[in-house]
Amino acid sequence: MASSPSSPSSPSRNWRYGVFVSFHGPDVCKTFLSHLRKQFSHNEITMFDDHEIKRGKTIAPEILKAIRESRISIVVFSKNYASSSWCLEDLVEIMKCREEMGQIVMTVFYGADSSDVRKQIGDFGMGFSKACSYKTKEERLRWSQALNYAANIVGEDFGNCDNEADLIEKVSRDVSDKLNAATISRDFEDKVGMEAHLQKMQSLLHFDTEEGAMIVGICGPAGIGKTTIARALHSRLSSHFQLTCFLENTKGSYNSDLDEYGLMLQLQEKLLSKILNQNGMKISHLGAIEERLSNLKVLIILDDVDDLKQLEALAKETTWFGPGSRIIVTTEYEVLLLQHGIDSNSTYHVDFPTSEEALEIFCRYAFRQNYPDNGFKELAERVVDLCDNLPLSLSMVGSSLRGKKEEVWEKVMRKLETTTDHRDIEQVRRAVYEQSSSKLRKRKSKSAYFTVMAFFVVINMLLEIASAVTDQLSSIRKPYFTRISLVMSVLSVFLSILDLSYKIKAHKASFRCKWPIPWFYLPARGYRRIFGSFTDTVLLFCVVGGLIVSTVNYCFVVKGENGPIKVSSIWPLFFAIGMVASKFMEKPLISKDYSL
Repeated sequence: MASSPSSPSSPSRNWRYGVFVSFHGPDVCKTFLSHLRKQFSHNEITMFDDHEIKRGKTIAPEILKAIRESRISIVVFSKNYASSSWCLEDLVEIMKCREEMGQIVMTVFYGADSSDVRKQIGDFGMGFSKACSYKTKEERLRWSQALNYAANIVGEDFGNCDNEADLIEKVSRDVSDKLNAATISRDFEDKVGMEAHLQKMQSLLHFDTEEGAMIVGICGPAGIGKTTIARALHSRLSSHFQLTCFLENTKGSYNSDLDEYGLMLQLQEKLLSKILNQNGMKISHLGAIEERLSNLKVLIILDDVDDLKQLEALAKETTWFGPGSRIIVTTEYEVLLLQHGIDSNSTYHVDFPTSEEALEIFCRYAFRQNYPDNGFKELAERVVDLCDNLPLSLSMVGSSLRGKKEEVWEKVMRKLETTTDHRDIEQVRRAVYEQSSSKLRKRKSKSAYFTVMAFFVVINMLLEIASAVTDQLSSIRKPYFTRISLVMSVLSVFLSILDLSYKIKAHKASFRCKWPIPWFYLPARGYRRIFGSFTDTVLLFCVVGGLIVSTVNYCFVVKGENGPIKVSSIWPLFFAIGMVASKFMEKPLISKDYSL
């Protein structure tokens, strides 16, 4: 449902009512209006109630006051609406408030055709002629103009709805959306320098003239704040237009597999679906935007455009949109605007903030205040300088440093100093991400390392104990125990080799060929023993010892003799216990220069 526009320079008001409804009682009071009033009550929308006000031939002062104190006026055009002089006086006052106070006007055609209302013909015209009896020419002209203007406001037609319930739900939803949009937004009040940007943009948009539509551009490098300015404009101005749409991230968000014509259709479908609030809308030709929007005052923001075809698909001609419409295009590439006929006089070039403004932007994110904390002023100024005063970089780096200690600030600045282009958002984002996530990566790396080592501990322990037990049980009467023990010993040796290899790789060990015993040097530990540590030596001794015991027993059993290591021997169990103990004797890393 459409609503009326108003000048963005209109002063803000405190509205007493959300909605005023102008209607002809006998036509709608017991049907449409009663259900609408109930729906408004359910949605907590305040509606003026005129039950106790007596209507006469002239508009009552209470009605006049209620119209002026309502944010939205809904005119319900029914068959006999124009037969009532007080309905017509209501309408005149509503259209006056629309023009002078920026009141939103919505229309519902309930049993009356919009063409009949506009031209005062048919049954509707007969009622109008009846009301005009004995009226002066000036009064008839005033009423006729009000009807003509109101009928040109695109509204809901009961004839196009399946049932009254759907119509009421649609009207109520539209009223809620418009009341929400009309609420004064304070979302961008704390943005440094935003008010100056908005003042310059409103001057560029020339709201003092509504002769035709206008396309303007917002140009500047990535991260300068173009999208934020556009969102602030949309928030501030949307209530002054019949329909509005913020089409974000136009760049790279569409199916590149389509041909040029299909891509343009897809773009138009997205725009119309959003601005008309009809999800999944489909169109069959490229004249759809002009057909649907040429009579409406609309505000459309095309954010982050990077291809001329996008502009040609969405806003090729200003005649596609109604008088007073404004199309705002944000882009990094001024050449696109020039190619589309948007000259420098119609383009706002976003400047970098001053050093003072940049420091304030950074402090808002880093300290949640306009100035640095004690002891951080010099650091903050260095960061601002490294970010080249780019607002997006300042916000990203500031957020990442909030609550951090000075040493973290130094690390981030070292990362930024290696960044070749501080205006390259991806480079800055990567630098910040690498520093902020370094501890998380270390924790994950350590966690992965100790998970693997725990696996080696548990499996090797089970193999060694099982090998020792089967060695004790083996004999010429039970040769299969000997074979099982040998297999497990071989597996234990293999697993120990994997354990040592993984440790060598994880600790960045180097092989030292020293006579008489070669060994591995682990820089994280500083050991000079075989394989780098005493525990590794014990591990190697135990697994090799266990393999020797199992092999000797197996050789004797194959010859039909009991092995020399009898059941009473403690050597196999000693090896198993020693291997397990070696795992729990592992010392932590001692080098400050090494970290996982």
